[in-house]
Amino acid sequence: MESGYFRLSSAAVPCSLVEGALDAACGFFARPLEEKLRHCGSAATGWRGYTPMGGGHNCSPASRQPERKESFYWGEPDTDGDAAAPPAAELAALDAAARVFHASMLEATRAVLRGLSLAMGMAPSALEERVFTAPSAKVLLVAYDPVERSELSCGSHTDCGFLTMLCSRGGRGLQVRRRADGTWLDVDSAAAGGGAAASPTFVCNLGDLAARLSGGRYASTPHRVLNDSAERRVALVFFNNLDGGGAAAAVREAGSKRRLTCGQYVAERLPGMRGGL
Repeated sequence: MESGYFRLSSAAVPCSLVEGALDAACGFFARPLEEKLRHCGSAATGWRGYTPMGGGHNCSPASRQPERKESFYWGEPDTDGDAAAPPAAELAALDAAARVFHASMLEATRAVLRGLSLAMGMAPSALEERVFTAPSAKVLLVAYDPVERSELSCGSHTDCGFLTMLCSRGGRGLQVRRRADGTWLDVDSAAAGGGAAASPTFVCNLGDLAARLSGGRYASTPHRVLNDSAERRVALVFFNNLDGGGAAAAVREAGSKRRLTCGQYVAERLPGMRGGL
């Protein structure tokens, strides 16, 4: 698999649900900065919440200045007992939209796992039974303002987890890199579909964990965002990192007897994503 990205349309995620989540995201990012700053993420919230532009979330070490994006991280409480506080009243609509989107995307992920299992010569349920019993997954809402010359919306990187699924509204700029010659391909990530009951199309890319679990059969996708249009691009991004722990989710490090769970692998890989590894 050369580029590690593909498109997916799933009946588990109707267009009306995606449009509702995009409406909620656009509404939040359109608020005055001082309002958004009241909902910043922190260590106490497991970093759930808002990160402003320049808030230290560059994705690439090549980004010599803050990437032009702001984001809101939504996620379920951690399974180790971390309890998320109820959302503020002014975030109720955003929380409800993200919660429904999150649940639907978990179901859509099952179809991908079945397809990958079959492609690797296993039973359709093999990956789901092994690494998808209590998955760690989150929703990231991101707004990319138009960039000026020499600026980046999101620098080149690969995702450290298993599977990323996204769609967007407005603007443009998602690109994936061909491994054969290093050229960048423009990818249309607009949420398509016709009517409330139709299924939108998601751009999906496999991450470092997918490459590791498949023994290199599937490639982790280098990608970036360069919104050189005249309008803001707002994206719904769903990150699925599979089960965080347990022997069934163990991966072996190359040349070592050390074994890591999926959660440990992702946690150790995160700093490297920003360090050029």
